[in-house]
Amino acid sequence: MLAAERQRRLLELARKDRTVRTTDLARDFHVTEETIRRDLDFLSRLGHLRRTHGGAMDAAVSLGELSPSEREARQSEEKIAIGRSAAELIQDGETLLLDASSTGLEFATQLPKDKRLRVVTYSLAILERLALREDLELVQLGGFYERSSRRFSGLLTEKALLALRIDRFFFSGSGFNPKYGVGESDPEQARLKQMMVEHAEWSCALMDHTKLGARTDHFFAQCADFHVLVTDKGGRSYASKYLKATSYDVRFGR
Repeated sequence: MLAAERQRRLLELARKDRTVRTTDLARDFHVTEETIRRDLDFLSRLGHLRRTHGGAMDAAVSLGELSPSEREARQSEEKIAIGRSAAELIQDGETLLLDASSTGLEFATQLPKDKRLRVVTYSLAILERLALREDLELVQLGGFYERSSRRFSGLLTEKALLALRIDRFFFSGSGFNPKYGVGESDPEQARLKQMMVEHAEWSCALMDHTKLGARTDHFFAQCADFHVLVTDKGGRSYASKYLKATSYDVRFGR
């Protein structure tokens, strides 16, 4: 089978099933996993797919349509590395605000145990992840509970936020554009995160390499609005091409 025909069929499967896995595709098409990875990378560069840990997903699927478990599984190793590097930026005695992203969840796992920290979030998953950490002070922003994404939102969330001092805001998004910044597929989430960026003293974008250059609709953090962008090693080539002259620090997960 020619590469073009195989790639066409790969794309059809991704659009039908929403997500595909490298190991399954290699078995079904009787080729090596490396061949499938090259196909997926090619289709991702064309904007048809988003690369995930162990496979890819249809780029037309909004990240908001994925279940929490699906979001957490995507790029898990990269998100852990990003979280580890971002945790090095934290200072003792700070109040941290974490968004409800799966990258924020991995970052929460990496929070240091040798510092006095207050963690503010509107994510139920993050609260549960940190519930047994007696060294942390936890603050849950209330509001309207969205069961599908396990997060709170709305007027009560916003009012609770404005009552708190936020030293550092760590957030992710659906995509990153070097000109327009970080965006979300959900306009309400974009509006809430924009408020959080404006309210925080300092902000850090946590973006794995599959989100660098990914198309999105609602930009909430312009490049001048945040201080650091942390990505994984897979983002080095993108950073060297598009992020040479930036107003913020670019770091890579380890």
